Amino acid sequence: RLSGVAVDAVFDSVSVATTFKDTLANLGIIFCSFSEAVREHPELVRQYLGSVVPHSDNFFAALNAAVFSDGSFAYIPKGVKCPMELSTYFRINAANTGQFERTLLVADEGAEVSYLEGCTAPQRDENQLHAAVVELVALDNATIKYSTVQNWYPGDENGKGGIFNFVTKRGKAFTNAKVTWTQVETGSAITWKYPSCILQGDNSVGEFYSVAVTNNCQQADTGTKMIHLGKNTRSTIISKGISAGRGQNTYR
Repeated sequence: RLSGVAVDAVFDSVSVATTFKDTLANLGIIFCSFSEAVREHPELVRQYLGSVVPHSDNFFAALNAAVFSDGSFAYIPKGVKCPMELSTYFRINAANTGQFERTLLVADEGAEVSYLEGCTAPQRDENQLHAAVVELVALDNATIKYSTVQNWYPGDENGKGGIFNFVTKRGKAFTNAKVTWTQVETGSAITWKYPSCILQGDNSVGEFYSVAVTNNCQQADTGTKMIHLGKNTRSTIISKGISAGRGQNTYR
């Protein structure tokens, strides 16, 4: 059994390093940068990219589709339980720019995987845009757990600077599959995020757990959607918002 955490580091929308790639490959697991996936596994990218979040979904999804250059890609083959946590660390280093990475995670039939993403950014007086897209595909009997600790720079106490965090996250669960979102929001000047589930298959399950904390001049507009299409589908939504100072929390 493997130990530790496999990490893909993405700086300024470019994947700079991925750990444990070869070890995971021994189990048939593909974990690499998006650009490498396009080169080495084009058939998987072609099959699943845009299948959950099409470019026409919203303005920021369209912007991401137009300009994204890299991100993280993971594919867990049939019947394989990923033996370690997969993780992506995002950082915006450059000034006067934004970040537009894309994450695509596919769990094939009967596969299981847990994924964690985290982020940081320097303290600058100018606002910067983060417009990412995350697509999760859980095929029949698969399980995906996706967790986020969002800690982008929130700006100073007077609301100067900070990251505008406008992201689109959605999972699709097929027959007997399960998708779980866990979100901890403490950073960014403005957050616009609604991780959602399309419960496509019969007996599929969607879960959403979220805590959003705002302080000073932060604004958090968060929530989720559970779209029940299959028979006997189930969903759980638990969301908490905490506001301090002049912080604002909106739940949809």
